[in-house]
Amino acid sequence: MKIRFFIGVCFLLLQIGGIVYARFVPERFFCWAPYDSHTKFEVLVTINGRTLSSEEASDRYHYKMKGWEQRSIHNIISLIRQYERSYGKNDHAEVTLIYATNGHPEQTWIYNESN
Repeated sequence: MKIRFFIGVCFLLLQIGGIVYARFVPERFFCWAPYDSHTKFEVLVTINGRTLSSEEASDRYHYKMKGWEQRSIHNIISLIRQYERSYGKNDHAEVTLIYATNGHPEQTWIYNESN
């Protein structure tokens, strides 16, 4: 009985820890209510001076490149950074993310090799 109680307490503490952690990072992967923002976005990718089509970019990142994102826009930024720092590090891609969250003015995030 003590082991079950200990496992239950550990499980709840891990959940609480995940929620607290999610409050201090932009991605909010472990937050219980992550769908508190809606973002309209478009990703433009250029490699060696050639702009990829939306389908080519979707194939590159295995994610849609235009539309609505219900989670934090930082999830898409994280996805792009991860790909470009690993599989795409020799491609020297220029990535521009244009987005507007919850009806606010458009913002632009640009990936380059230094970020």
